[in-house]
Amino acid sequence: MSTEIYSSVRLTLFRHSANSFLAALDEAQISHGPIHMFSSNPQGSGVVEAITALSDAMPWNAIAKVVVAWIEARKSREILIHTESGDSIHAKGYSASEIQKLLQKSTNVIVIDTKPVDEP
Repeated sequence: MSTEIYSSVRLTLFRHSANSFLAALDEAQISHGPIHMFSSNPQGSGVVEAITALSDAMPWNAIAKVVVAWIEARKSREILIHTESGDSIHAKGYSASEIQKLLQKSTNVIVIDTKPVDEP
């Protein structure tokens, strides 16, 4: 039995954000995978992905840099970080080091782009 501790970042990506944000993670070589959710009740239309690694190997800094670059690439983009304490923080305007600290306390990260990629 392993005593290693795992860390995970849960990402909920909506409509226009999924392809571009996941491509940014791929470009940064950050491994991620889908979380399949089953429910008898109607659910939102978001895609849920997770980044999971041994705690010591979690690429917190790289994920934070992807978040900052992705937000800054278009005005229509926003990322909300929900923390263990129940806070909801808009990541726009935060530095990569600040976002890194928030991600380590996150329970869910919501990734939103209100416009399709082909719209400016």
